[in-house]
Amino acid sequence: MKMFYRALPFLVVLLSLLVVCPDLRAQQTGISGVVVDVQGGVLQGAKVEVKEMDGSSFFATTNAQGSYVFPSLLAADYTIKVSASGFATVEKRVLLLVGQLAQVDFTLPVASASAVAEVSAGDQLAIDTTSSVVAGNVTPKEVEDVPINGRNYIALSTLIPGIKANAFGNSPVSAPGGASYGDAETGKFQITMDGLQVSQDSVGSSFGQPRFSQDAISQFQIITNRFDATAGRSAGIYVNAQTKTGTNVIHGGGFGYFRNSAFNASDPISKKVNTFADEQYGGTFGGKIKRDKLWYFGSYEGEHSPTTYTASPIIGSAFSHPSTLKVNEWLGRLDYQRNDKNHFLLRGDKFNNTLDFVGAPEPSSSYSSAYSSYGYVFDWDRSINDRLINDVHAGYHHFVFQNLPYYNNNSIVVALPTVTVGEAYNQPETFSQDTQQYRDDLFWLKGKHSVKVGGEYLYTFHGGSFAQYARGGLTSCSSNRATPLGAADYANFFPNGTLDPTTWNYAAIGAYCNTNETFTQGFGSYDISIGRNILGFWGQDDWKILPRLTLNLGLRYDNDLGAYNTSYVPTPGLLTPNTNPNANFAPRIGFSYDPFGDGKTSIRGGAGLYFADQVANAIIDEQLYSSTARALQATISTNQSTGGAALSLPNPFANQNPLANPTNYVSAPQPVARGAKTPYALQMSFGMARELPYRTTMTADFVHSRVYGDFIALSGNLLANPANPQQNLNPATAISAANYATRSCGNGSILLDNVSSLANGGPGGIVAKQVCNNLFGATVRQFTTNPGAGVISDALQVGIKHATTRGFTSAVAYTWGRTKNSTNGAFSYPNKPFASGIQQEWANGTDDQRHTLTLTGEYQWKYGLSLSSLYHFGSGQAFAPATGASVNGYALGTRTFAAQPISPGQTCPVAACVTTYAPLSKVHFDSGYGYWILERDGFRGTPYHRVDSRLQESFKIKEKYHAIVAVEAFNLFNHSNYGNFATTASIGTGANAYGTPLAVTGNPVEYFARSLQFIGRFSF
Repeated sequence: MKMFYRALPFLVVLLSLLVVCPDLRAQQTGISGVVVDVQGGVLQGAKVEVKEMDGSSFFATTNAQGSYVFPSLLAADYTIKVSASGFATVEKRVLLLVGQLAQVDFTLPVASASAVAEVSAGDQLAIDTTSSVVAGNVTPKEVEDVPINGRNYIALSTLIPGIKANAFGNSPVSAPGGASYGDAETGKFQITMDGLQVSQDSVGSSFGQPRFSQDAISQFQIITNRFDATAGRSAGIYVNAQTKTGTNVIHGGGFGYFRNSAFNASDPISKKVNTFADEQYGGTFGGKIKRDKLWYFGSYEGEHSPTTYTASPIIGSAFSHPSTLKVNEWLGRLDYQRNDKNHFLLRGDKFNNTLDFVGAPEPSSSYSSAYSSYGYVFDWDRSINDRLINDVHAGYHHFVFQNLPYYNNNSIVVALPTVTVGEAYNQPETFSQDTQQYRDDLFWLKGKHSVKVGGEYLYTFHGGSFAQYARGGLTSCSSNRATPLGAADYANFFPNGTLDPTTWNYAAIGAYCNTNETFTQGFGSYDISIGRNILGFWGQDDWKILPRLTLNLGLRYDNDLGAYNTSYVPTPGLLTPNTNPNANFAPRIGFSYDPFGDGKTSIRGGAGLYFADQVANAIIDEQLYSSTARALQATISTNQSTGGAALSLPNPFANQNPLANPTNYVSAPQPVARGAKTPYALQMSFGMARELPYRTTMTADFVHSRVYGDFIALSGNLLANPANPQQNLNPATAISAANYATRSCGNGSILLDNVSSLANGGPGGIVAKQVCNNLFGATVRQFTTNPGAGVISDALQVGIKHATTRGFTSAVAYTWGRTKNSTNGAFSYPNKPFASGIQQEWANGTDDQRHTLTLTGEYQWKYGLSLSSLYHFGSGQAFAPATGASVNGYALGTRTFAAQPISPGQTCPVAACVTTYAPLSKVHFDSGYGYWILERDGFRGTPYHRVDSRLQESFKIKEKYHAIVAVEAFNLFNHSNYGNFATTASIGTGANAYGTPLAVTGNPVEYFARSLQFIGRFSF
C-alpha cells in the first residue's frame, strides 16, 4: 500500500494522458485480411467471425476496402468464418502464433441452391507480409516435443535464428559459463508474459528472473531485431510469451521427470560420475465454468534435487554437508467473455527457488540462497466498433533475491594470505523489486492505415539491504615472517575450528599480520530505498501504401524518472548526478513488400533506435556507498614493523563512531557520474521470408546492431600521467604538496576541482592531498557511460521450418554472427581508461560465436511411438583473459603485462616483467600506453556439440486419455563441452593452467556429460 501511494501522483497524470493517448498490447498478435468475390471485387459489409477452438468468439465487418482486422487476440487455434448476402459461407482454420499478424484472405463464391460452406485448413507457417520485424516463434508443438534438460522453456531459445548462446539460465542472452551481475547482457533484453513485463531489473539476470512451468507456457516469440514502437526498454531482444488457457473441453494431466547420476557418464574434467539426482513433477487442469463464457486454467510444478557438498577445510578432516534445491511454480488463470465485445483475463503466478546450503572451500563462509516472485495481471479487451478496439492492462509483480549466512554466528571476515575465514563479507544481502504496470491499448483501422498510439506507466520500487562488511572484516594481512602459514598456525588461530568465532585467537592472528593489517566495517543504514517512475508513449502506423507494399512507421518516447538517484547527500567532494539526460525519443521505420501478391513472399527491412532498460544495480550501490551522511564503510590500517600497534580484533572500532567524523576514515564511494545517460542501440535489417513447397517456410535476414554509450566502471584511484595521458598513476604516490594543482584527484569529474572547492578547508595543497588519501585509500568505483563504450553486432540469420507431413516435423536455425564490444559491463574496468583508451578497447565480445546451428526433428511412428531430437553446434565462444597481476601501480585493468612479456623458460630482461603462457600472438605492445597488453576477450573456447533425443510411447486409454512413457538422453554422444576455462595468462602449470577447462560448480546443465531422464505423463 505504501508503494501504491508513492506512485499515485504519477498514476493520476498518466491516466489523464491516456484519455487522449491510448496504447496497444506489446507486439501485436492478431488476424487481418481482405474479402473479395470470384472476380476480385472487394466485398464491403461481409460478416467475419473468429472463434478460438472450444473458446471465445470475436466479430467484425469488412470496410470499404474489403478489409477486416482482429488486432488483439490470444495466440491459439482459430476457425475464421466469413459470410455475405448472396454469397456462400467460407471457413478457414489457422494456428495463430505469438506476435503474428496473420494475413488470411477470403474469396466468396456466389450462393446457389446447392452451395455449402467451403472449409480449408490454414497453415501455421504462413508468413506475415505486412511486418518488417525480425522474429522467430517457438510453437506449441515445439514447447511440448523438443527435449529440454531441466524443463526451462527459455532453453528453447536455441530454436530461434539469431540466438547464439550454447547454454541458457534466466535469459536468452546468457554469457558463456553463466552470466555475472556485471555482464554485457544488462539492459539488452526484456521478457513479457501475457502482454506485461515480468523481467526484473534490480540486479543482473544471473541473480534470477521470475520463472514459469514449461507446461504452463503455450508458446512464445523472440524478436531478435527491430521490434515496433509498441515495445521498449530493451536495446537488444524482446521475448513475448503466453500462458495456456481453459477451453470448453476439460483438459490437463500430470507428469514426473526423473534424473539420477546412476545413468550418467563420467564428467570430462573430474573423470568421475558427479553425484546428481533430480525430480520434477506437477500437472495442469483447465476447463469451463460456463460454456462459451468463462474458462479456467491452473498449473503447478515442483522440483527436488538433493546433493552433498564436500570440501577439505584448513582444519580437520574432509567436510560434507547435505544440500537440497527446491523449486515451486504456481499459475492460475481465468478468461471471461461477457459478450461479443468484452473479454477479460485475470492471471496470478508464484515462484520460489531455494538452495538451503551453498558450500564454500572454507565451511564458515557457507550460505543459503533463494529467490522468488509473485504477480497478478488483469486485461480487459473491448471492441468499441469494427474499427476500434481497446485493451486495458494492469499488473503487479514482486521479486526478491537473498543470500544469508548459513551458520549465522556473527563472525568477522578474516582474509589470510591463503584462505578467507568467516561469514561472507557481502552477506546478508537482499534485493527486492515491486513493480506496478498500467497500459490502455487501442487499435484503429482507418482505410489503408493500421494505427496504434499509446503509452504505459510503471512504478518500480527497489528495496532490500546490502551492508558489506556489516560485521567487519580483516581485509588485508601480510607478514614479514619467512615461513608460510602451516597447519600449526591454523590450529593456533582457530583452536576449536573456524565455525566457533568465540574461540578464535585474535591476538595470534594480529601478531602474524605484522607488515600490514587492514580492517573494514560498515556503519549506518544500508537499506535500499529507490523508487522509479517510468513512462512510455508511442505511435505506430502500418500503412499499406500499395496493395503489395506496407510501411511500418513508429515513434516511441521513454523516460525513466528514477534511473538516477539524486535524493541522497553525497560524500563531500563528490558531484551529485543531477544533470543526466534521460528523455529518449526512438524513431523506427520499416517496410514489407509482397512482390508476387500471393502472400507467400515478403521482402523486408528497416532501421530504428532502441533504448536499454536501466538496471538499478549501479544506482543502488551509489545510494549505499556514496553518502557518509547515511552510511560509511570505514577502513583503518596499521604496520607493526614501522611502529604501529596491532589492531584490537575482533572490534578495532570499539567506542568509536566513524559516522560522527567520517573524514578520519578511508571510505570507498561508488558514485554515478554526471552526464551518464541511457545506452541505446541502432538496429537495422534486410531480409526475406518465403513459403516453399511441402509445407516449408524459409527466412533469411542480415541484421546489424550498434549499441552506444554503454555503462562502464572507472577507478577513482587512478591519475592520468601528464607526460603520457594514456598511462595511469597511483594518486597515493603521485600527489604531493608540490604538484597538487596540476593533478586532479580521481578519474574525470568524480571530484570537484580540488583548489576551488576545497580551499576553504585549509591550505589548498594540504586539503587536496588529505581528500585524495581519505577517498582513495580504498577502491573508488565510478559508474558512467562513455561514447566509446558499446557493442557492434552483425549477423546472418537463417531459419527453415517444415510443418508435420506424414508424421515428420523439422526445423533449422543457423546464425553466422560476429560481436565486437569495448566493455564487459557496468562493473568492468577498462584497461585504458584515459584519453582515447576506451575507443581502443574494441575486441571480441564474450558472447561472440561465429557459427551457431540448431537442428530439430520429430517422427511419429505407428502405435503411438515417436522419436524427437535436437542437435546444437557452436563454433566456440570468446572468453576474457587476464594477466593475474598488477604491474603498473594501482591499475584495475586486468590485461596489462609490463615493458615486455616473455615466453616460458626465458630470462626476464626487466624487473617488472610477467611471464605469459598465452600465445604471443594475443599480446601486443601499445606505444601510446607504454605497456604490453593481452588481447581483450582473446581466448576462444572449444567447439560445442550436443545431441538430445527423446524416445516416447503414448498409450491411448479410451478416446481422450493418454498415458505416456519416455526416456530422454542429453548429450547423447557424450561430447566434452566446457563452460569455463582458466584464462589467467601468467599461470602455466597445474589444474588452473592457462587454457585448461574448469569444473565450475553450478555450470548450466547444457555442459553436463551424457545423462538420462525418465518421464511419465498422463494427459486428457
